[in-house]
Amino acid sequence: MPIIYDPADYVAAFDALLERLDYPAWRQEQSARRGTARPIGLGLSAYVEGTGLGPFEGADVSVDPSGLVLVDVGVGAQGQAHETTLAQICAAELGVPLERVVVRGGDTDCVGFGMGTIASRVAAVAGPAVARSAREVVRKTRLVAAEMFECAAADVVVAEGDVWVAGAPDRRLPLGRVARAAVRSKALANAGGPGLGACVFFYPNSVTWAFGAQAAVVEVDLEACTLAIVRHAVVHDSGRSINPMVVEGQVHGGTAQGLGSAMLEEVVHDGQGQLVTGSLMDYALPRAADFPTLDVVHELGVKGVGESGVIAPGAMIAGAVEDALADYGVEITRLPVTPARVFDALRATGRWPRPRQART
Repeated sequence: MPIIYDPADYVAAFDALLERLDYPAWRQEQSARRGTARPIGLGLSAYVEGTGLGPFEGADVSVDPSGLVLVDVGVGAQGQAHETTLAQICAAELGVPLERVVVRGGDTDCVGFGMGTIASRVAAVAGPAVARSAREVVRKTRLVAAEMFECAAADVVVAEGDVWVAGAPDRRLPLGRVARAAVRSKALANAGGPGLGACVFFYPNSVTWAFGAQAAVVEVDLEACTLAIVRHAVVHDSGRSINPMVVEGQVHGGTAQGLGSAMLEEVVHDGQGQLVTGSLMDYALPRAADFPTLDVVHELGVKGVGESGVIAPGAMIAGAVEDALADYGVEITRLPVTPARVFDALRATGRWPRPRQART
């Protein structure tokens, strides 16, 4: 299918980033620091990210007679909080408390097919599968309850973990009681078989486009050739957030990973081809103390967010260092931007170090 970028206000997002960074003020500070031993530079990087990759994802939603709701999906979580976000989708559709929904992922005994947790796709592809399966469970619930209440299925209300007839809320049954009856109910003979369960697969027609931008103020110490991030702002449009705290965490985690690859992380081999960064004693990972607090702006279905933070930092940091060292004509062509590489880049210009002025 032709690729169509989702409608988005890219200019407004970029303007929001510049405002949050306080871009004009830092440009003034940069001018004031020209010629000092600690110049600063501003780096900007904008991106679009194709998320919600197909071809499909499925979800099996079932209600146990105990009232517990089980959601089996073909994607596995590695810290993205699927157990929270997918449970929220299911709980909202079924009208049950969140704590009564259990999400299980990656078990082919439960869901035979799954494309995996990649490409910022779970919320955008598995999410609709969960919603559609839950809606089918609601439909089956109404059929069974209509038989039990001797009413029309359209008059059955499914909410608050219970089932009742519209206009008679005092006469209600727990959802688990209906699930027990659904095992033997003839009302489901032509509705997918016994039990309150359904497995639906969602096939997206195309990807959905998230976008964002990051900006940073980076200080370069000309004596030690070290870098320090003085200010860092992030704008990302992930659409409507299922759980804002989870989205915030994913942006923070991805950005930390991106900054690590921009400034610290590198697989290094010696002249004989032996790996010399084979443990965490030698391979530099970002730590909380290495970076400032992120200032995140969320722009306004569902788009991916899992990998968004990692996209921009490399170009952003490289651009900021070049901007800080523009007086020397430095070009950054390789990541990570380590102190050794800053030193080599400065020395290659033949314009550094400048002679120190005599003290008076």
